[in-house]
Amino acid sequence: MKLLFTLLIFFITGWTSIAVGQQAREVSLHLKNGSLIRGRLLEADGAYRLETYDKSIWVFKEEEVDTLIAEKLANPNIRYKHKGFLHYTELGPLAMSNRASNGVTTSAFSFQTTNGYKFNQWVYTGLGIGADLYAVQTFVPVVLSIRGDFTDKGSKIPFYFLEGGYGFNATSNDVDSVRFGGGATFSAGVGMKIYFSGNTGFTIAAGYRFQRSSATQDGLENLEDFNRLTLRAGFSF
Repeated sequence: MKLLFTLLIFFITGWTSIAVGQQAREVSLHLKNGSLIRGRLLEADGAYRLETYDKSIWVFKEEEVDTLIAEKLANPNIRYKHKGFLHYTELGPLAMSNRASNGVTTSAFSFQTTNGYKFNQWVYTGLGIGADLYAVQTFVPVVLSIRGDFTDKGSKIPFYFLEGGYGFNATSNDVDSVRFGGGATFSAGVGMKIYFSGNTGFTIAAGYRFQRSSATQDGLENLEDFNRLTLRAGFSF
């Protein structure tokens, strides 16, 4: 949980520093003739030199300028989607110290794909399916996913995610007297989506993942819980 809190601070601090850095350089220039130019301020000594998003350079004399306002610029190639279909595919390690009943350290790897509908900035719901590959057991989680964005501005969007469902145990059984079973699974965390075209972007995320399993031998059932820090990277559109 301490590591998860550290990662949360990293996401929030990184997003804030990016926004502040952009606002310090990016402006909207209001001219006395009514025109408005947005760009990066390159020079403001005797004349205003701006570089617009298409890399064009504009120069204006001081007497031509009415007001200069710091403003975060929007990438014209990015189209934030407030509503509609969304797809996520993500993969990464499930890290944390945990041992199975036989003493084996159960490192793990996770893959998941989710399809669903976004109702607004704060609420997306979808159905996800994937594979969690532990050292001693394999699960196929089927989950209901809920996500939301903390902002709808810019090319780097911090988000939260909550997931819950059932993990089906797909472990290959080499011992006839032992039967493996699945159980409840859920996860929660935060991440960042980095747009590069339209509504398509890369995602990175960190959070907590829980998976319950069971092993039955000679009529006796042994429950086992896997608690993991989930680290994900993928893409979304």
